Amino acid sequence: MIKYIQSFLELLYPEKNICQICNTYDSSISDTYICKSCLSKLEKINGPVCKICNKSLSHNPDLIICEECTKDKRSFEVSKSPFYYKGTVKKLIHDYKYCNKTYYYKLFGYLLVQFMKENDYTNFDYIMSVPLHKIKLRKRGYNQSKLLAKYIEKYFDISYINVLKRVNNTEKQSNLSKYARQKNLQNAFTIRNNKIIRLIEGKNILIIDDIFTTGTTINECSKILKFHGANKVYALTLAR
Repeated sequence: MIKYIQSFLELLYPEKNICQICNTYDSSISDTYICKSCLSKLEKINGPVCKICNKSLSHNPDLIICEECTKDKRSFEVSKSPFYYKGTVKKLIHDYKYCNKTYYYKLFGYLLVQFMKENDYTNFDYIMSVPLHKIKLRKRGYNQSKLLAKYIEKYFDISYINVLKRVNNTEKQSNLSKYARQKNLQNAFTIRNNKIIRLIEGKNILIIDDIFTTGTTINECSKILKFHGANKVYALTLAR
């Protein structure tokens, strides 16, 4: 199914040297899918950050771990994100998920690949995506995080693995408070089958999602992976 979607998107948006955001043609764009002007509008996370969740610590550069990660036990080792979830980045992610701009997976995939290279964030046994419930997947037509994970898989020696399934059609997380998010996702995920358990035992796994807000989704997925024998769990999102 994912190969069919990617082939369809090639037909939908095949041109190189065209910025996917502003449609400007420039031979220097090549297969990066973004012009220099639009790239400059994506606000990167810079300066001191929490070594666990990548939250900016610019307000207190003497800290190593943020207050949230100090208070709450994280089941994942590290989560990284290249951009702040605001401004142009926020609009692009919204359009990618809800406005049928599925071809953005190439642009976002390219940006994540570059970020992984620059930060030496590539030492994983498997890569996976946060699953959508079948009702939401049928309505949207694609899992935006899976498209990103499959793009990344092509560039690194990390096999994509379909580990978890979403058993509850949960309420949209962005509408909820931190406590409500945690309650909303309780028992929302499960392991797909026993064969998968044997594959992930002792392995280091990278989870791909679009946004890191409180980290509840990544944490719930990580709990299940760790419970079933995964060694370490890491995360990568476009923004936080």
